[in-house]
Amino acid sequence: MDPTPSLSDAERLLIEAYTTILNEPFEDKYEDRWEDAPFDLAVDVFKSRAQEIGFSDPFELLSRFKIESYESIRAQLKKGPPLCFRPGWISPLVGQRIDPYEVTSHCGHMLGPRFEGKQRVVVLEFWASWCDPCVEAGPDLSELADHYRHRGNDMAVIGINNESIFGVTKPADIDVLSSFLEANRDGFRYTILVDNDEGYAKDAVYKATAYRGIPCVVLVIDGLVTYVGAPQEQFRLTLDEAIETIALQTAKEA
Repeated sequence: MDPTPSLSDAERLLIEAYTTILNEPFEDKYEDRWEDAPFDLAVDVFKSRAQEIGFSDPFELLSRFKIESYESIRAQLKKGPPLCFRPGWISPLVGQRIDPYEVTSHCGHMLGPRFEGKQRVVVLEFWASWCDPCVEAGPDLSELADHYRHRGNDMAVIGINNESIFGVTKPADIDVLSSFLEANRDGFRYTILVDNDEGYAKDAVYKATAYRGIPCVVLVIDGLVTYVGAPQEQFRLTLDEAIETIALQTAKEA
């Protein structure tokens, strides 16, 4: 989603009502699981709630988020989420080889340790400063980087910023990004790079993942992509297993 416009208290209540009444209850009801009657009932409930909040036409606000009508909401929910957000999805990039050092050599260094391509385990994270989930993920990835760094593990965590990751690539505003990172330094305690003006990393890796959200992590083990998606539970399981395997290999070779 694009940067969220500033909202009044009433507008936030309306967004909350939309989310809890019209969106979340139907997120897993797409395609052959869809039924019109429950959605029609939810529309009536939402209309009443919107009136209580003070909106005779809730689409005066919702249209700012490209939500234009009840029928467009119905159509989108009935269609379902993109494949990459459905259970069991695996990126076409998983199992393919990429060179993290080659990819990152096209990016500009902003913050943190400089990546020299020596680590066997590399976490590439695609993010933007306007993305709230990305900002929220920063401290978790920082703790992850700190944890394995203190244990002496062979791992690098690299955030690649691209503010126009979902649209036409535009040159980064380095001053704005620098100010953001300075204000949020505690939440980004790992290597932070910025994609080049042509969006090399975006085109070479992010688009190839077929994942259409951020933050998006690409876990690379010995040059092989083993995970693509959100930096959540399955990512940590895959990462921990890889680190353990490498530790065992190292112990046997010692």
